[in-house]
Amino acid sequence: MIQRPFYRIAQRILSSLLIALPVLLLSHGSLADDDERWFQVEVIIFARGNGDSGEENWPRNPTLSYPFHWVELRDPDAPPPSRFSRLSESRSVRDPLTDNLTPPDLEREPYYRLPSSERELNRHAVALARHSGHRVLFHEAWRQPFRDNREAPALVVSGGDAYGSHFELEGSIRLTLSRYLHLNTNLWLTRFDPNTGQTPGTWPQLPNRPTRYSVDVPAQIDAPLSSPFENPERNAWGLDLRTDTTTANLPEFLREPYLPSRIVTMNQQRRMRSEELHYLDHPLMGLLIRITPYDRPEAAR
Repeated sequence: MIQRPFYRIAQRILSSLLIALPVLLLSHGSLADDDERWFQVEVIIFARGNGDSGEENWPRNPTLSYPFHWVELRDPDAPPPSRFSRLSESRSVRDPLTDNLTPPDLEREPYYRLPSSERELNRHAVALARHSGHRVLFHEAWRQPFRDNREAPALVVSGGDAYGSHFELEGSIRLTLSRYLHLNTNLWLTRFDPNTGQTPGTWPQLPNRPTRYSVDVPAQIDAPLSSPFENPERNAWGLDLRTDTTTANLPEFLREPYLPSRIVTMNQQRRMRSEELHYLDHPLMGLLIRITPYDRPEAAR
């Protein structure tokens, strides 16, 4: 009988905590969103031409894939793509959805390419370009919020020369924040040979770069279908050499104009500190990265 009042008091306290818990969690989540930390990121990725010795030892079965959760750098001078943009271009009609738009606020909006004047590693890029056998494939700076490992997207990367629908450098990098800054690279560097109908070899097929906007609009919507042999401008596979921009109608063995003759990967993890220059090494490529804290200004009222 003596313990009964104490039991009732404890039960009331526990019930109050259970009722207040969702409110406390919601408040904590809102606080985390308000206190989101922003950084300016600058990355240089370069190819090294003096590491071809022993290339037969490169693995022939690397895993190549883009992550499900990804973002890409945007051009501040380009209008955002719309589902009608390709149709507008093919018919010389202006797209009202992308015309007369205000330029993006580079001080507040994430994942926009910053101008060269706001980069801090320009002299390193110049030194690499002057070094014999080195080629800068990717050099960009941008601003972004950093999140923990569960929410952080990966940034899709490409650079170097284009070979058909692919680039020498492709893949993604992922930046996260816990106690330290963390970098995860998922990059591959490909050497290409012209496709003359040879056997593709044992290298894996390169994954297509992900894209959010894929609307297929015929270049000539009103053009009647005809036999390829009735029009001298069309080849034996029915591809209009003047207007068609796809090779979907080609036989499988000629669909890609280039085939990989070597693929090497850079899959590394690095724990970093802000305001320090970090270097990731590889026999055929290298990566320089610097991350600096950024005070994002408040929105204009």
